[in-house]
Amino acid sequence: MKRSPTPDLAAFLPRTKEQMALRGWDELDVVLVTGDGYVDHPSFGVAVIGRVLEAHGYRVGILDVPELEPDGSGWTRLPKPRLFVGVSAGTIDSMVTNYTASKKKRRIDVYRPGGTPGRPNRATIAYTALARHHFPGVPVIVGGLEAGPRRLAYFDYWDEKLRRSILVDAKADLLVWGMAERQVIAIAERLARGEALTGMAGTCELVPKERVPANARIAPSHEELVQDAHRLIELFHCVREENSPSSRPVAQGHGNRFVVQHPPMAPASQAEVDSFYDLPFTRAWHPDHDRAGGIAALEPVRWSINTHRGCMADCSFCSITFHQGRSIQGRSEASILREAAQLSGMHDFRGTITDVGGPTANMWGLGCKLLEKGEPCLGRDCLTPDPCPALRLDKTTEGYRRLLGLVRTTKGVKHAFVSSGIRYDMLRDREGKLLPLHHDLVKHHVPGRMKLAPEHASDATLEAMNKPRFEVYEQYEADYKDECKEMGRDQHLVNYFIVGHPGTSLEDALTLFEKLLDRNYSPEQVQEFIPLPMTRACVQYVTGLDPMTMKELHVPRGERERRTQKALVRWKAPESRPLVEEALRTAGRADLMERFTKALAREKARAGREANLDLDTCG
Repeated sequence: MKRSPTPDLAAFLPRTKEQMALRGWDELDVVLVTGDGYVDHPSFGVAVIGRVLEAHGYRVGILDVPELEPDGSGWTRLPKPRLFVGVSAGTIDSMVTNYTASKKKRRIDVYRPGGTPGRPNRATIAYTALARHHFPGVPVIVGGLEAGPRRLAYFDYWDEKLRRSILVDAKADLLVWGMAERQVIAIAERLARGEALTGMAGTCELVPKERVPANARIAPSHEELVQDAHRLIELFHCVREENSPSSRPVAQGHGNRFVVQHPPMAPASQAEVDSFYDLPFTRAWHPDHDRAGGIAALEPVRWSINTHRGCMADCSFCSITFHQGRSIQGRSEASILREAAQLSGMHDFRGTITDVGGPTANMWGLGCKLLEKGEPCLGRDCLTPDPCPALRLDKTTEGYRRLLGLVRTTKGVKHAFVSSGIRYDMLRDREGKLLPLHHDLVKHHVPGRMKLAPEHASDATLEAMNKPRFEVYEQYEADYKDECKEMGRDQHLVNYFIVGHPGTSLEDALTLFEKLLDRNYSPEQVQEFIPLPMTRACVQYVTGLDPMTMKELHVPRGERERRTQKALVRWKAPESRPLVEEALRTAGRADLMERFTKALAREKARAGREANLDLDTCG
């Protein structure tokens, strides 16, 4: 792995008292604690928050991976801050980082120096307790992708039980949810003036009953959820329906106190989003981590450009609409082109921008009048079963096409690829014709493989996932192959599938298996479903009901059923064969058994021919 390309310590936010001295600082206003190694790149949330605070004149230190110092001195690297300590578990939920979907311990943590594991379980809670101990009397604010979706009582997959709000368990002073740049500035300003942190948009606070806002919507309490887990459906609708700036606060009882979730902030303006990404990021891990081999998570994103935040898809298994919001908050063309020019001017840039995208690449610029004003729209889904007529689909996809062309032709840029996921159901006009954007993607912006996420092939499973029908994917697949053939390009589709999702019976799993068998396709990597907090799929997993339709769903439970569904997707893997054969016998699918056996025989013959060719080449 390459060493950090920017050895100037003063270019980074300080992580030690000695590095503070390089800036002439003898105290800090804010200390940000994270379980990740410090990477100064806009894809890493703590770096963004630190740079935003710095831009507003605050002195910020990064207390990263504090438990890695062998002598236990990590928490003493930085002094007690003047205003507050901000705590984040890291870029990803600590339990997802530490454990696989089958609850086995992971051996590598790519967000930490040298990939060394050791992040605390439920790191937000652990770090908050240690911050209280080492920085007594200073407010502790929690946030990030671990804290945000756990802001109210939630089902915990790892313990298989309902837990209290992480604000209660962490004993923090405040929880910030959503994209927190504007909230942290407001928090710093209030604390600097000696004001209380109450009633702030995009935050949660713990209050006695008498301080619950009069207009608050009362959600089922933690105790009520423990007594009846089906009331998670009611909680889900509270969160879904009160998710706009004009919403009511949501109050949830925990014993004799209430967690109050205040409504989100209005969508950030384009100028505000630009200001976040125009900050002086070094796009490198901190040089202190060179000795360990750096931070592997930087490599896939180092030469990428994030164009926007937010997602309109509302996929059942994803909580992004409850974190970043449904409204697409995009950067301006000028800001994106400034970043492209900055990348091209870096000494070790080799001409390839690896990604120009966001949560869903072709949503840049997408919107409608309601969402852009921050108003709720609960009457229909934005994309399912078809894109909403209110979306400016044709106009905005043409804008994204223009943007890609401008990035591609930036001086010093040889390639500008799109490696983020693409919504293939958004690549057609109202008449069903492929948009010009698709032609440009295939011709200029696919690095040999386009990433798509059909997720499954069963209509029942896809309905539970809130994803397009598989026939929509199949039509696109055929058109993509035709376009590649016309252009003479040897390009492929990379598909992502989820196994074990609620709504997936053995019959549904065999539907996907048959589609893959038809294509002679068996992906090496398959995502195993995890019921993450504040998702529709988590409610499905716990209750066996879809909270939007109240349909009963089969929920795959137990290691063997999930392993079988995974084996049916990875059917070419030798270890999958016994489980596939057992599943086919159980379902009485002798027809598929015959096709499966023949397909494996063809694979064996092909492997033998390739082995002989290799021997001939060596000879």
